[in-house]
Amino acid sequence: MKLGKLKIRRKKARPSYPIIEIRPNKTTENDVNKTKGYKSNDISTTKYTRYNFIFKNLFEQFKRITNIYFAAICVITLIPQVSPLSPVTSLLPLIFVLVVTALKEAFEDYRRYKADKVSNYTQYQVYRDGSFRLIKSKDICVGDFIRIDNDQAFPSDILVLSSNLEDGICYVETSQLDGETNLKLFKAAKETNSLTQEQLLDLNANIECELPNNNLYKFKGKFTLQNDNSTFSLSEKQLMLRGARLRNTHFIIGIVLYCGKDTKLSLNQKNPPSKFSTIETRLGRSVIGIFCFKVILVIIATVLSSLFEFNTARDSWYLQSDFDSLGFTIVKNFVSYFAILSFLIPMSLMVTLEVVKVSQAKYMEWDVKMSYKENKKYEKQIEQSQEELKIKNQDKTTTTTISPNGDIELSNIVAKKEKSKILNKYMSVKNSNLNDELALIKYIFSDKTGTLTENRMLFSKCSINGTCFDGAMDQQLLDEVTSKTKNEESIREFLLNMSLCHAAVSDVNEETGKITYQSQSPDEIALCDCAKNNQFEFINRTSTHAQIRVMGKDKRYQLLAIMEFSSDRRRMSILLREEDEDDNSIETTTTTPIDDSATTDIDGNLLPPPQQQQQSTSFKKKGKIILYSKGADSIMMERLSEKESKSELLEQTKEHISQFSREGLRTLILAKREISQEEYSNWSQQYHEASTLIHDREAEMERLNDQIERGFELVGCTAIEDKLQDGVPETIDYLLKANIKVWIITGDKQETAINIGYSCKLLVPEIPIIIINAESTEECGTQIKRAIENFIDPETQVDKKVSMVINGESLTFVLKDHSADFLKIAAKCHSVVACRVTPLQKALIVRLVKKSTKEVCLSIGDGANDVSMIQEAHIGVGIFGNEGTQAARASDYALLRFRHLARLITVHGRYSMVRNSLCIKYSFYKNMAFFLCQFWFSIYSGWTAMTLYDSWIVTTFNILMTSVPPYFMALFEKDVNEKIIPKNPHLFKEVQDCHLFQYRSILNWLIGALYHSVVFFFGLYFFLDSSGDIVNQWGRIGGKELAGSFCATFAVLSILLKAAIEIKHWNFIVHIGIWGSVIVYLVISLVDSSIITQIPNMYWVFIYALHLLKFYVMVIIMIFIALVPDFTLKFVRRHLSPTNSNIEQEKYILNRGKNKNNIDNDEI
Repeated sequence: MKLGKLKIRRKKARPSYPIIEIRPNKTTENDVNKTKGYKSNDISTTKYTRYNFIFKNLFEQFKRITNIYFAAICVITLIPQVSPLSPVTSLLPLIFVLVVTALKEAFEDYRRYKADKVSNYTQYQVYRDGSFRLIKSKDICVGDFIRIDNDQAFPSDILVLSSNLEDGICYVETSQLDGETNLKLFKAAKETNSLTQEQLLDLNANIECELPNNNLYKFKGKFTLQNDNSTFSLSEKQLMLRGARLRNTHFIIGIVLYCGKDTKLSLNQKNPPSKFSTIETRLGRSVIGIFCFKVILVIIATVLSSLFEFNTARDSWYLQSDFDSLGFTIVKNFVSYFAILSFLIPMSLMVTLEVVKVSQAKYMEWDVKMSYKENKKYEKQIEQSQEELKIKNQDKTTTTTISPNGDIELSNIVAKKEKSKILNKYMSVKNSNLNDELALIKYIFSDKTGTLTENRMLFSKCSINGTCFDGAMDQQLLDEVTSKTKNEESIREFLLNMSLCHAAVSDVNEETGKITYQSQSPDEIALCDCAKNNQFEFINRTSTHAQIRVMGKDKRYQLLAIMEFSSDRRRMSILLREEDEDDNSIETTTTTPIDDSATTDIDGNLLPPPQQQQQSTSFKKKGKIILYSKGADSIMMERLSEKESKSELLEQTKEHISQFSREGLRTLILAKREISQEEYSNWSQQYHEASTLIHDREAEMERLNDQIERGFELVGCTAIEDKLQDGVPETIDYLLKANIKVWIITGDKQETAINIGYSCKLLVPEIPIIIINAESTEECGTQIKRAIENFIDPETQVDKKVSMVINGESLTFVLKDHSADFLKIAAKCHSVVACRVTPLQKALIVRLVKKSTKEVCLSIGDGANDVSMIQEAHIGVGIFGNEGTQAARASDYALLRFRHLARLITVHGRYSMVRNSLCIKYSFYKNMAFFLCQFWFSIYSGWTAMTLYDSWIVTTFNILMTSVPPYFMALFEKDVNEKIIPKNPHLFKEVQDCHLFQYRSILNWLIGALYHSVVFFFGLYFFLDSSGDIVNQWGRIGGKELAGSFCATFAVLSILLKAAIEIKHWNFIVHIGIWGSVIVYLVISLVDSSIITQIPNMYWVFIYALHLLKFYVMVIIMIFIALVPDFTLKFVRRHLSPTNSNIEQEKYILNRGKNKNNIDNDEI
């Protein structure tokens, strides 16, 4: 038999993006682009609509097994032939759970809807029907001309045609896209920027674009002018992306290319990886265990019920009825008991946990001790110092920033509009599911720059011509230049390098004329500010020129090329041609077209590529061509000329670099090289050819960059200080004492990393350090094995306290060949410092430790390069830092300072574990203790599936009578006061192994519930049987209804008092919750007994019981018998085997009354 070809249905791919037609005199009616199927610009991030909310939400909720389980119970109760329960007992609780969850989903979705509405209804100036009109964002269409003004966000992906600035450049902030707060330079194509606004709006052109994709940094397109059929290419430097914002540019005019879901921002919006806590995993398994226990009880009851019916009922004349067949009897009994015992699993537990975790997250966000408040007094002192220095300076245009102690303080722009912002900032919780997982952390992986440090660089020292200068920010270098010392020329070149070789963007305050800088790298701001303080001030950079002000005189350079910085290159270079001071204009005639994609700066900013100039190019006065470069010392030293490599100057500079590194300073080597016109012409021609390649373009361009970036002359070395944040050493010391291993992962050199390790108390002199610094995999393996032999006893496996420092190259060998041996020693280390590490290696280290040790890992960072590490860990924490918000947005928890991490883990994380575990165990206990009485009652009811409790008592037990105590437990419980946690890091060890929610502890609670259920039912049976029957209000034997009322009262009161025994932290709200629940039970019972429709079942039953002395005596005795063993066990355990938290709690109570001033109230 021949099998036919299988036909697989595939989603039809879009062959290409429709051509956008730009036509003169376009109107709303004749716009041909509307018929091409472009996406609408109406953005919707909501999960539901008003029409599908009910159906979709129910579908989502019934994906949960627990809801399906209780829905099946509801179906059973609707069949009166098999169900002994009223349908309301299961329907009402299920409806309650579904409604609460639906309300929570609706609230969250409504917040998303409001955010969408703000975006969709923002108005923009769009060219429609012959003029610019205010149009709502949702009504913007592909092909529309649009005007964006300064500080406006882009509503869609827009092709910039022109701007008000020179050469069509504009500045854009992309923090909502990539988290980077620095300004990026974009540039309109020269063919459109040269046109007037009237000519632009009268264009007759076609635009071809690539299909929509999520690559933020690449775009290809073609612009065709229909009048002369000329074309030019489009690149990512002309595409303004939705979510970005125009800055420092009055306006731009552009054409909308992508709308709505086709924009790159929408295509990049993906859900973060799903993370579940250990408690959630164990909770699911516990529910399965309870379900299996329930099935066993159901099977036992079914067998005994069937035996009773066939052996007893059929032979009893008073039970004679129409008996069913054996098979139907078994099925009926099984289903009946399955329904009766369904409440052994608490229906509302999942909803309670969801609401509780969101509430706990709000507690974290409202915690004042985890907020950050800027110091306004400090800012005022800075401003006063600025004015004092301004008066002293001869050059009135030079401005610096002085700290209160007189040192130069470098910081980002402090604009007037920023001072009007709210100063109090709070943390943010992105994933409340992991609240209790914070208590299980064993490893912390931390970035250094911006996470442990301020990431606000302060130019500290420099080395020039073998001389070390430590007062550069106090104009020491300027004094050397003006005094005509021997170092004058070297210092001048040093300052020129700092003021020209960077990717910073100048920001001129229109009111004061002050120039400040923005850059992706805070180091560059420090370098520019240092040069500015010494009167070598960077003014501006266009696509063709760079302008600086040297000691009051403007100086221009022709910009030939920029070799951008990257983590692989670890250097940046800029190629310039000097212009004569008397002639700042150079006459050029270029016949070779500029390739816009040829070269970019450090941020990807467009600059013209080096290219071969034709013979028609002429310079009135040809200036020197200079290549300035800066980079890491390990990279730059190998690129020095042969003469420079053997010079005494290099040895002196190396000594200074080592000295700077020991002080924890960040170092950069500055170098220069003069390029001949012939060499530049040849290189430029090759570079231009490489930039037009289709394949291997980047590799060939990098080869040419590498070719010209050699043979440098050493200019000097900079040392920049990145100060530790306040409280970092104390925080790390506390975390280490709390049995948490801390790893610092940084890109700094080894000496700097070690010094920072000592500064933040990660490394201590008393603990030896293993240094793994290998150049081959064999050497790496040898060093690791030697460390194992020296620090781990092979016989006793007792490890000595030790720290480790490892570099990135060695990590490459470790991850490939030696991971098992490395973890054997690394897992025993007190702390680890990894230096010279790439962003990819950060994530690989976390993955290795996470998978191998099976311990809970936390990663914390502040930059976009930390995102992969943050998402790889069990818990990711982002810092709102100067490198943008991308790390914070990709994290589970976003903090403002590293010191807040200790409080997040050891206070909020610890409390969440204590609270959630108690809430879950108590929920299991109360349902087991209350509803297991139904099973014991079957022994005396002939296993007929008769219910002991009234239907309304069963219905309201979970949703009214006992719903508040577990919720308040999970909100307010504290096993120890938070004031003593900072002084007792060992308290964290108690919860670190999750012993509070081990299967053994859950089983102990369930055994206690089993004991209580036996007391409730058999105590009732004993008292009623021994004292004779109780006559009810009708003059008859009280029977099942009165017995059920007695038993329910014993059970509910005992269960609520059990909560009172377990709660350690009482406040006014907790009192209301516990004693209010008692009142709620009494009210429900009284109402149930007062409803006339309950005749003759429960009418007046509970009210009559309240008239009996025997009822009160039995309640007291039953509660005493049930709870005294629990209380006694807790008392004995606390006195014979107290935990650390018990001891510290008692100390706090004793000292609180004697001397409150001795109680430590410091923050962590």
